[in-house]
Amino acid sequence: MRGPGLLDGRRPPYVCVVDALIDDTTNIASFFRDAVRGAAVGRGYDPGAPSALYVASLLADYAMPGSRTPEPLDRPLTVLLVEALGTVGPERFERLRCLGDQALYLSGFFSDHLERRGVERRYVYDVGATAYDAAGAILRRGGGQQRGPDVFDELATNFTELVALLRDVADVAYAASAHDARGIVDLYERWTRRESPALTAALVRSGVVPSRGGGALH
Repeated sequence: MRGPGLLDGRRPPYVCVVDALIDDTTNIASFFRDAVRGAAVGRGYDPGAPSALYVASLLADYAMPGSRTPEPLDRPLTVLLVEALGTVGPERFERLRCLGDQALYLSGFFSDHLERRGVERRYVYDVGATAYDAAGAILRRGGGQQRGPDVFDELATNFTELVALLRDVADVAYAASAHDARGIVDLYERWTRRESPALTAALVRSGVVPSRGGGALH
């Protein structure tokens, strides 16, 4: 299965972070748990919510060597959704869950690429939320009375908020992986689109004062 790095010809930022900073599973999980927690606190999202914990686990899973990763959007998401809804049993749940994961991850980490391809954000959000909701419905039907938090209901209901949270995590990943001149330029280009605190702080640490006044690095 082709990984998300093939979406734009570059390796995903989280892979660079793992290569540079992380060697074992525990640290991978810790890195993304802390990154998601920080992003959640910054956005007023409960860092202990099942959906936030799910997102942290999802990112850690994607970062592991040989892990499952989202495929590029070679086929319309609506087609994938219809196909998933047309299956039965465990396959139906798994395909719906994976489609929700794919839509969430791509929206958070590769929103610029989606926009360049002319894919509307709302379209991806709607498919992702629908997939998560349908996956949760399978569990609710099969498990009798619902016990505890419904993580898939949270993922579906808060899909837009979770995408924003993931973008903040992506900023942290970009900031942590900018170790050379090319990385700093990439960081600045991202800053021109998203003047987030993580990107600003990383540029300053690299000796760059980001400014829009002159249209260049200072």
